[in-house]
Amino acid sequence: MNRGNIKLNNPERFSGRYEIPHEKVQKAIDKALDKLSLKLDLYMDKFPGVCTQDCRYQLVENSNWTHGLHTGVFFLAYELSGDKRFFEVGKNHIASYQKRLYENINLNDHDVGFVFSPSVVAYHKLTGDEIAKQTAILAAEHLYVDGYSEKGGFIMRVGRKQHIEPFCRTMMDTLMNIPLFYWAGEQTGNQKFVDAANSQVNVTANYLIREDASSNHHYQFEVGTHKPLHGVTVQGHRDDSTWSRGHSWGVLGLPIAYTYTGDESLLPLHRDITYYMLNHLPDDYIPYWDYDFTSGDEPRDSSAAAIAVCGMLEAIRYLPDCAPEKEIYQTAASRMLESLIDTCATGCGKEFDGLIYKVTPCKALPEYGIEVCASYGDYFYLEALMRYINPDWKRYW
Repeated sequence: MNRGNIKLNNPERFSGRYEIPHEKVQKAIDKALDKLSLKLDLYMDKFPGVCTQDCRYQLVENSNWTHGLHTGVFFLAYELSGDKRFFEVGKNHIASYQKRLYENINLNDHDVGFVFSPSVVAYHKLTGDEIAKQTAILAAEHLYVDGYSEKGGFIMRVGRKQHIEPFCRTMMDTLMNIPLFYWAGEQTGNQKFVDAANSQVNVTANYLIREDASSNHHYQFEVGTHKPLHGVTVQGHRDDSTWSRGHSWGVLGLPIAYTYTGDESLLPLHRDITYYMLNHLPDDYIPYWDYDFTSGDEPRDSSAAAIAVCGMLEAIRYLPDCAPEKEIYQTAASRMLESLIDTCATGCGKEFDGLIYKVTPCKALPEYGIEVCASYGDYFYLEALMRYINPDWKRYW
């Protein structure tokens, strides 16, 4: 597949360097931190449900893929504010991840990285804690043994202990789970983790990203032979469409993979999928839940915007000043983040528990919420603000 051939349909939309005023970004951060500070006691040992119900999070035990991101919110809040109360909440969560690992609580799928990178790995990076380091390495080993197919060279949608034949597949989301492998490889020197992560990147490039730089949500392989078959979706509009949040996992995941591999071919691939996204943004820069839609009354997904902002700001760090996409990414990230601040962090008409609303996991699965709040929306919104105000921030991934 040729890389680097996708053009912007409206390059003037993102031409000229635009940056959000510093005061506006800081005000958005302060608002988010103020909201979190009101929930410190509630979240000391509890976690929000998958999404808000009537604008409120229901409190549950640590058991979902989103909960690692919830813990990460408090570590971000601590780094942004220096307020140790936020850090204590995140620190208090760590034992629950050890419990999840040792009791194997909802860890038989591809999302082990989402659970452990922004929580336990983040805690280790912030403190040097050796127990956290060993816990996260064991989590990577669990993902490798239970979820990685050496034959296919990819992380499976569900692990071996829950394996169902139709789920011999991998997905865009997994680009954000493999940083756990890269990190574990660095910590242990075990090349198997690095090789598995690199293979997942290659499978993503070859099968999940289409010729026109749109993306499949999942890609199906033949059971037994692992022969590549076809793209499918679970959360997108149709098998041939592009689910916006899944695409954003690529916009962020590819430049992170580049930092570990130094593979220069990932940069034009990243440019292609980013330009595809920018070509499908509506006027207010907040994606619809699927890129089949660029106008009209379909639900939006603010989390897709927040993740993509993080991805463009990550890529900017490694691009030379002469690269034309560098200014495009900066302007696009600024426009998207400013729209999140203006339209998704406020304006719902009700008080809502999350940091942003208008998160839509999938219109066809309304039980997961339509234009609601969700922990991954909260996390990546706060990470986007962190990256914007502190370009040298040391990421958790």
